[in-house]
Amino acid sequence: MRQGLLNVELAGRFQVLPGRPAVILDVAHNPHAAAVLAENLDNMGFYPRTLAVLGMLRDKDAAGVIDRVADRIDRWYLGGTAGPRGLSGQALAAVMSEQRPAAKFESFDDVASAFAAAHRAASTEDRIVVFGSFLTVAEILREQPNRGGQSQ
Repeated sequence: MRQGLLNVELAGRFQVLPGRPAVILDVAHNPHAAAVLAENLDNMGFYPRTLAVLGMLRDKDAAGVIDRVADRIDRWYLGGTAGPRGLSGQALAAVMSEQRPAAKFESFDDVASAFAAAHRAASTEDRIVVFGSFLTVAEILREQPNRGGQSQ
């Protein structure tokens, strides 16, 4: 049982998809989890740029999440999340403007569109980190069936 627990991998918890650019999925949706994500990004080694795809729910601390990882992000792609608790990309952009006025970002209607734009902008040497909610990660996993994935 102990060996089994040591080998458990949780989808969406710093899950690195195979291929290039590097794509990291993390369900980090609160400041504490975002701080852990930031630390994990620091431990990955060098990447010329880190592009962030962020989608969050309305009842989460978006400003706190942004604050914990902002120093590691070169460009943001903000996507709206669906459902009654969803936060639009435009609302997330308003939080970003207030929290980090100098940040480079674009907002999109949905996470899939934000991810597509980040992927187009990324070089093969860059990394894209997708985070902010379980819904955000699930949307990208649905869009990437052939990439599989592994946790680190």
